Amino acid sequence: LYIKLENLLGSPIIYEDDIVEIYKESSKNRHRHRHFIMPSAFEIGSDHFISNYMLGFFYAGFGISDFLSITAGRTFIPIIESQYQASMANLKLTVYDVQWESMSGGLKVAIGGNLAFLNNANNINHIYTNFTFYGDKTDITGIVFAKTGNEDYYDFRLNENLYNFVYENGAFGLGLGITTKLSSNHNLFFVGELWNTNISKRTNTALLAAIRLANTTVSADFGFVFMTVPYFFPVMNFAWTPF
Repeated sequence: LYIKLENLLGSPIIYEDDIVEIYKESSKNRHRHRHFIMPSAFEIGSDHFISNYMLGFFYAGFGISDFLSITAGRTFIPIIESQYQASMANLKLTVYDVQWESMSGGLKVAIGGNLAFLNNANNINHIYTNFTFYGDKTDITGIVFAKTGNEDYYDFRLNENLYNFVYENGAFGLGLGITTKLSSNHNLFFVGELWNTNISKRTNTALLAAIRLANTTVSADFGFVFMTVPYFFPVMNFAWTPF
């Protein structure tokens, strides 16, 4: 048995033994530009989206060609005054893409930066580079980032409650993300992330594990985060790709 195709290069024949998998276009993964919240090196392209993290953080993104990806979001938590909400914007350039000759998949590389405000007064910026190894079922991303500019010590306020935290200027961080399809179900994925915001401190580490249900229109992620502080709490994310 074989499949005969017609294209501009001729009429290639693909035999049954060479076919690894056939699936509907409706099962396409439109969320490869991120893992849970960590950006992969994949471009957003035409997979523009609107999302909601933890019910309180509204986030959206769009792509320009296969090169530029822009995302931005802000918290809208009713019990917190507007000047104490958080905001973030991220710009990513996918600068390199190569496909393996010996097997399916390849490598994408991106560079980017983000601007964040934790309360209106606390500005935290990063630059980063990431690389994604991708295959038929699994994408693995590594990221290196650095905090640039601004303060080492921050006063974080939630209405009448004041908190202090330290995030040193110039700190280097590392991250690892994985998204993989579970079994033959194209709508079910495992998503994992590992973060360290300052490689000189083991306590600045967080681990996330989640399950994603997704199709070409919506996705829903449900999982848990473990932090070495220690904290353990559930996380969720919903995304809509309407176009």
